[in-house]
Amino acid sequence: MRLSLVRWVFSKAAFQKKEIYSHFRPCPLTLQSMLDFSRTGSRHEAYQFLRKELLVRIANTMKEIECLPEALLNTRELRDVTRWFEMSFSDLLSFEEVPFSEDDFERFSETVRHIYFRHSSVVETVAEGLIDLKFARRELPIPHRQLQYFLNRFYLMRISNRMLMNQHIMKFCKLPNFSMHDCDRIDANCDVEAIVEEAFDAAQFMCDSKYLTAPRMEKFFHNAPSIGEPIYVAYSPAHLYHMTFELFKNALRATVEHWGVNKSPLELPPVKVSLFLGNSNLTIKICDRGGGVPRGEVEKLFAYHYTTAPRPLKDDRCPMAGLGYGLPLSRLYAWYFHGDLVLTSYEGYGSDACIYIKSKPADAHEFLPYFNPCARITYRASSLDPAWVHDEHYGCSPFPF
Repeated sequence: MRLSLVRWVFSKAAFQKKEIYSHFRPCPLTLQSMLDFSRTGSRHEAYQFLRKELLVRIANTMKEIECLPEALLNTRELRDVTRWFEMSFSDLLSFEEVPFSEDDFERFSETVRHIYFRHSSVVETVAEGLIDLKFARRELPIPHRQLQYFLNRFYLMRISNRMLMNQHIMKFCKLPNFSMHDCDRIDANCDVEAIVEEAFDAAQFMCDSKYLTAPRMEKFFHNAPSIGEPIYVAYSPAHLYHMTFELFKNALRATVEHWGVNKSPLELPPVKVSLFLGNSNLTIKICDRGGGVPRGEVEKLFAYHYTTAPRPLKDDRCPMAGLGYGLPLSRLYAWYFHGDLVLTSYEGYGSDACIYIKSKPADAHEFLPYFNPCARITYRASSLDPAWVHDEHYGCSPFPF
């Protein structure tokens, strides 16, 4: 039944090609290799690599989607997303055996640009489908851990696909609106302090708009390799902004709600941010005094659709909170280049959030999922609880293994 969703759209040849490409592993790149190619890469090299690599990554993702329960696959939103992937795979497949030529390269680049925009609303579409199904059925037809497993892998591969496509588009396509592609670019000299300040200002404005007050920020910076110098790293400014904005937004909201909305900015404890650049890692630490959460609740904060705020209205274009995707996606952005996002809570006092980023672009490898028998078993398992005896109120083992 699941495969019929693919067969009725795909030709038999396209379906068979999808099965073949799904057995290949994606080829992870480094930030350094992306930067080098953006400077010296040729059109021929880009064509030879990207036309096959995108087929591999999309085919792997399509196999993951097929493992979802039929109740999810049959929602309007998941049908739309499945169709987008089918169309994109078919579009790319038309170039599989086409030798390089300038005209075909132009057609290929335009195809990549169309695919980039076709998938622009995938995150929101999947989220809407899951939210609507959850509210209609009171619970989702898939265990929590399997849903987390799928969404982490699905969104992480999406991040990687958009990064690859955008590097190609920005280098080889004529762009009528450059800013539309600025969100996935890599900056060889990303000004970390400026991005952190921009993210805080945006979160503070949002907090003040909702609560009519907002905490201040205190900053501390330490550049160990170059004492006293500003901190620059090779990274995606948009990814860094997304992560820091989400953490600031949560910290400000928690502080105001914990101390009271009647407090002035000077009466509220400040949110403290520290930047530490070492030889291997950049660490961004954000500390608040928003009361924290119980230890058993910390991992739930990284669960998709878990939120402590009311569900936003569909016409609310800029909610303060409520979708439950902010922290999970932020952690995926950190994971993408082998970094991390860690939250430590001190119940009754506040929380510390740390973002870890590779400081050397040659060490920042893509962290990519690929579909294999182990993944299939994970989706089919009726329970993923580890072999530990624990109190059921935790919902899962308190240990991460």
